[in-house]
Amino acid sequence: MAAAKSWDPASAPNGAGLVLGHFIASGMVNQEMLNMSKKTVSCFVNFTRLQQITNIQAEIYQLRSVILCKA
Repeated sequence: MAAAKSWDPASAPNGAGLVLGHFIASGMVNQEMLNMSKKTVSCFVNFTRLQQITNIQAEIYQLRSVILCKA
């Protein structure tokens, strides 16, 4: 038996879906807020890329130091 997927509308309601449904019905959350929450992912992706670039730059700097010391 396959497990229910929270993103599948045909699956049984789960706790998160019930709470979100309640917030939407009460007006505490609207579509604009949900759309804004999707955009925050790119921030973390960009942060991860920046962190990777910084790590690579540090590694290049270390390798240059080693190469120059041997010369």
